[in-house]
Amino acid sequence: MVAGLRQLDRLALAIDEFAVDNAETSPVLVAILWRDDLDRSQRWVPSHPRLTKVAFTTELDGQSYDLMLSTRLFLYRRAIATLLDQSAPQPLPQPPSWESFSRATELREPSRLGTWEFIANGDQIDDIERRFLHGSGKSQDGFVSRYLNRPISRQVTRLLLRFPATPNGWTWLIFPIPVGAAFVMTLGTYWSFVWGLILYQIFSILDGCDGEIARAKFMESERGRQLDDLFDILSNVLLALGLGFGLSHAHPRFGWLFLAEGVVAASLIALNEWFLARRKPAPAFELEDDSLAGSLYPRHRELVERSGLLVLGVKYASLLIQLTKRDVAVLFFVLLAVVSLPSLILHLLLVVTAVTLALAFRAH
Repeated sequence: MVAGLRQLDRLALAIDEFAVDNAETSPVLVAILWRDDLDRSQRWVPSHPRLTKVAFTTELDGQSYDLMLSTRLFLYRRAIATLLDQSAPQPLPQPPSWESFSRATELREPSRLGTWEFIANGDQIDDIERRFLHGSGKSQDGFVSRYLNRPISRQVTRLLLRFPATPNGWTWLIFPIPVGAAFVMTLGTYWSFVWGLILYQIFSILDGCDGEIARAKFMESERGRQLDDLFDILSNVLLALGLGFGLSHAHPRFGWLFLAEGVVAASLIALNEWFLARRKPAPAFELEDDSLAGSLYPRHRELVERSGLLVLGVKYASLLIQLTKRDVAVLFFVLLAVVSLPSLILHLLLVVTAVTLALAFRAH
């Protein structure tokens, strides 16, 4: 068991992923060989909902094979194509037994960081998991995620992978954090704003674990992405409402203004996300700058290109995008709360959301 999966399952899922990526029309035949001294009651065949392009057998038919894998070989995602590129079909080892196959696999290059690693003994598993999860981030991560949030979330994910955790289950489990944070902020005191925003920062960190679990256990799904997006939007809406109600209690003289601002900001956040979600970018649409495109989610790429934002130049547009990313904003909001400026957080939420919505309409 490494990074949440049994090794045989990981090899099977990696082969299936390769078959799906290459649009294979028939299942890839996989022959599983077991040690002769292993009791038959301990032998099994991988079963997983995503295994749709793999067929298993325990009988060797004497034909040549394209690839030979050992369960001591830990594969990173999409490593099969690289292995096949450096391997040529080989005659069946003679005699065709587990021992002869095992000796043949030991002749393979032992490791290639970022693609595969050879597990010589169980003491290496912790280090392999750390290196594997180190590459589990996304190109869309802001610099706060890269240097603060991800290093923490990976440690949490390593612990979660010891248990039968699922991405969607984790998403549901942590959503009460922003709900509680919003209620805390409605109290309208200095410490309620500080602790409320700290809870949002904790949520921002833990929110990365569901994707890390999904990528480690081959559990990515459109439903999971939609659920994660929905809860992110709801957390942003709750943030605006929590600030609006809290500031209305903290400043009774202008209470109705802050409350109205919070409601308007929350409404604009919901409207903006709904507008972006319903848009269907043109299939052939690409940003001219690949590095900038990689830092954006697909629904934001056409917005950036057609909104006129690039008139500032790619360098400044990229900097502006990085500074307004959610991970950067949440940490900045914590600092504003610490220096007793929670009202500025609400003003920024309103202005940035209004500008983003205006750009979205212009791009339309």
